[in-house]
Amino acid sequence: MKKGIAYYFIFFIFMAILSCGQLEEGGETSISIKDFPGTVKLELPIKWDIAKMGGTWRGTYSTEIRSFNPFASLEGTAYEVLYTIFDGLFDYNPDTKEWTGYLVKDFEVKIDIEKDSMELVCELRDNIYWSDGVQMTADDVIFYFTELEGNEEIYFRGYKSQLIKMDDGTEKQIRIEKIDKFKYKYIFPRIVANPVLMVNGFVLPKHIWEPAKKMGKEAVYKLWGIDTPPDELIGNGPYLLEEYKPVERMIYKRNPNYWRKDKEGNPFPYREKLVFTYIPPGNATASLLKFQKGEIESYALRGQDMATLLPEAEEKGFDIWNGGPSFGYPGLIFNQDPKNKEPFLHKVIKDKRFRQAVSCLIDRATIIDQIINGFAEPFYHFVAENNKYFNPEFENPYQYDPEKAMEILAEMGLKDTDGDSFLEDVDGNIIGFKIMMYGNDQNIIDINNIIIDELIKIGIKTTLEIVDYNVWAERLQYTHDWDCTMLGFSCPTFTEQWTNIWPSYGDRHYWYPNQEKPATEWEARIDELHKKLVHTYEEEEVKELYDEFQQIIIEQLPIIPIYRKYSFLAIYKRWGNIYWDTLHEAGDISGVRIYLREDPNQL
Repeated sequence: MKKGIAYYFIFFIFMAILSCGQLEEGGETSISIKDFPGTVKLELPIKWDIAKMGGTWRGTYSTEIRSFNPFASLEGTAYEVLYTIFDGLFDYNPDTKEWTGYLVKDFEVKIDIEKDSMELVCELRDNIYWSDGVQMTADDVIFYFTELEGNEEIYFRGYKSQLIKMDDGTEKQIRIEKIDKFKYKYIFPRIVANPVLMVNGFVLPKHIWEPAKKMGKEAVYKLWGIDTPPDELIGNGPYLLEEYKPVERMIYKRNPNYWRKDKEGNPFPYREKLVFTYIPPGNATASLLKFQKGEIESYALRGQDMATLLPEAEEKGFDIWNGGPSFGYPGLIFNQDPKNKEPFLHKVIKDKRFRQAVSCLIDRATIIDQIINGFAEPFYHFVAENNKYFNPEFENPYQYDPEKAMEILAEMGLKDTDGDSFLEDVDGNIIGFKIMMYGNDQNIIDINNIIIDELIKIGIKTTLEIVDYNVWAERLQYTHDWDCTMLGFSCPTFTEQWTNIWPSYGDRHYWYPNQEKPATEWEARIDELHKKLVHTYEEEEVKELYDEFQQIIIEQLPIIPIYRKYSFLAIYKRWGNIYWDTLHEAGDISGVRIYLREDPNQL
């Protein structure tokens, strides 16, 4: 993760979504992108070029890979490799907000409302072959789902992902049954909102993994270790690993058995090889220098990079793609756990009006202009365009307005009664708190200081407390000895991605985590809404639930959103079929359509 503002973010990544969605010719995108002079953006309708195979794409990576085994409990397990050599069963179209088949050709959701039962019937494509020439069938899917991912002893996290909570508090596992060579079905113990999401992912080849499974758990864990020859990593994705040298480089080659083709029957992917050079984490400047020298093909810009790269773009022959707003944001949160809190301060922080007033004191425009060089926009939502049920009408009304903030605080009875320039409660307690952060990132310090200046002006005694990361994490998650902090949050596409944040029992419900029972009426209602959302399939009913959820969160402001950054990607013009934004992967899923132009000036 790049340093800068994003360095402080904690994003919650749901591994079932393998990539951005496929952009079809003539399609429509669901995000609005602001114009920035000198940059290019995805314009619709698009038309994919038919191209020849060839060319080597060069890039960088920063993960110290320690195993190619997805079940190994090691940091650095090579998911970025696995998601290159494997395709997913399904794809999610971020514009239509609908699931489509990928390795799965067709699927059907069958629901019996009276019995509260659901089935997902799937049919695989019959032209999918593993890279060693063996055909992929339903047996592969069933073996992986039951014997590996769904095996509690081998992969507890995968097993837990297959469990569905019932009304009586028990959990039942999703079952899977074979219908014929290519057809199978998932059987859910009750109706769920997103059945495809719950089972999506890659599948491992049965003929490779079954012999190890028969030998036992340890044999499974030893398979595909870091010393495995690359040609033994059998996949079904567009590329195969050809060479890996730890903390040096990894090289991919085209999969000659890949199933996807362009409309003229030419096999994907177009690029012949992918060569990635290792750069240690947090060293974005090294990647920038490599890009400027033409040693890598693309570079994701930080805000400060625009002034460097924009003047060079025409001369050096690259475009800076404006991908539009990201779906993550920094937010200010207050500790509402009564543990280790002064009673008077807890009473103030717990009052939604105080959080509303603080939101009115965050000068988002100044933060964006001074700290992020203008490459962001104020953010006033908790759900964004990537979510099917995003309703732009539900916007945080507590935007920068110091006078309104003063009115709200006065309504709470908070006034400067002794002329010391600080607000007191009715008992004379000075209202103030500390914003806790870790590290020495100057951007984060400056953002917090802009917020603090506004709070002090109005009479809230606020200071910045910088601590060691381990102290910050300990106090945030365990001792709960803190007043306020800033975290990064995502705007998930699906309700299931919020399970550890919004319900009161969630361990990432940072303002008061792991509650045995909801501490407030609004949290109790959010718990109810979340439960209904993950078990409701009918769209109209889901929309009503989402609307109520957004209304409650905007009123209560347990998180105070600040801004969301714009995303920029520089790519040399020698490559065609880019068409990138924050919803769409460059060159289609896994970049299979990206090709090397014969003439770099070809448009």
